[in-house]
Amino acid sequence: MEIFWDNFFSGESIMKFDNGGQDSTLISGIIVASIIGIIAIMFDIFVTFSLGSGVTAFIIGAIIVNENKNLEVGGRWIIRNLLPLTIILLGFGLNLSIFFETSLGKFGIIIGIISAIACLTTSYFLGKIWDLETSTSLALGSGGAICGNSAVVAASKPLRLDEETMAVILAVINILGVLTFLLIPILSLYWGFSEIEAGIWAGSTIHAVPQAVSAGEIIGEDAMIMATTVKLSRVALLVLLIPIFTIIGNKISNEENYSNEKVNIPFFVPGFVLASVISTWFLPELITDFLVNISKFLLVIIMASIGFFINRSGIRDFGSKLMIIGLISSLIMIIVSFFMISWF
Repeated sequence: MEIFWDNFFSGESIMKFDNGGQDSTLISGIIVASIIGIIAIMFDIFVTFSLGSGVTAFIIGAIIVNENKNLEVGGRWIIRNLLPLTIILLGFGLNLSIFFETSLGKFGIIIGIISAIACLTTSYFLGKIWDLETSTSLALGSGGAICGNSAVVAASKPLRLDEETMAVILAVINILGVLTFLLIPILSLYWGFSEIEAGIWAGSTIHAVPQAVSAGEIIGEDAMIMATTVKLSRVALLVLLIPIFTIIGNKISNEENYSNEKVNIPFFVPGFVLASVISTWFLPELITDFLVNISKFLLVIIMASIGFFINRSGIRDFGSKLMIIGLISSLIMIIVSFFMISWF
C-alpha cells in the first residue's frame, strides 16, 4: 500500500496505457487535485480558523508539486477543461438585483464600485509603467477589485493567462487579501467608524467574499449586512468585466500573432451573463444554491491545480513586481473608499 501511494503522488503509472504512461500521469494529476480539494473543503468545515478552502487547496497543491512535477499534466487538463464550466456556474451566484437596493445600501454600493474601478485602473496603469503585460495587470487588478481568487480564475480564461502567471497572481492576491481582512476592522475601530460605515469600508476593500463577511461580523451585525451588500455589488461587476476581458484577450492574441481575425466570444462569456440573469429573476433559490455549491467545489479543485504551477523562481523574479503593484492598488482602493465614507 505504501508503494502504491508513493507511486501515485509521484505521477507513476496507476494503470498501464500504450502511450508511454501519459494517460496515467494525466489521471494521477486529476485525482490528486480532486483529493486535495476534498481535504481542503473538510478542513474549512471542521477547523475553527481557516483561510478558506480555495487558499488551503492552493497551498497544498504548491507543496505537493515540489515532490512531483508530473502532476502538472492533470492540473493543466483541469484548468483548461473545467474552468469554462466553472465560470458559467459562478454566474448563478450573482444577484443582479443588488444594484436596485435603496437608500444607504445604494450609497454603499456606489462606494464599492468606485473603489473597485480605482483598484483596477491603478493596477492597469502601474502595469504599463513597470512594463507588465496588460492581461497580467488586469487579472491582478480584478483580484483586488472584485472578489479575490474567483475573479482571478474567472478573468484568466478570457485574458488567456498561462498557468504559471495565474499561480503567482493568486499567491499575491491571497497575501494581500489576508492583510486587508486583518487591518480593516482594526482601522475602523481606530477611526471611530459606525457599524454601517465600517461595513461599507470592509465590503468595498476586502478581497474575498468570505473575508469581507467575516470582517463585518467581527465589527457587528449591521456591519456584516452592509459588508455583504457592498461586497456582492463588486462581485456583480464580473458581468461587465468578463466580456470586456474577452475582447482585450482576443486583441492581445491577434497582436502577438500579427493577425486581424474577428473577435471570437467564447461560450462561457454569454453563459456566465445568462446564468447571472437567470439566477436573479427566474430560478428558485434551492436550485441556484445547488449550482453555486458545484461551482465552489470545482473552483477548489482548480485552485489545487493552479498550485501545481507555483515555482520559486517565478515568485522571486515575477512576484515582487506583482506584490508592489497589488499592494499599491489595494491601498488606493482603501484610501478612495475611506475618503468617500468620511466626506459623504
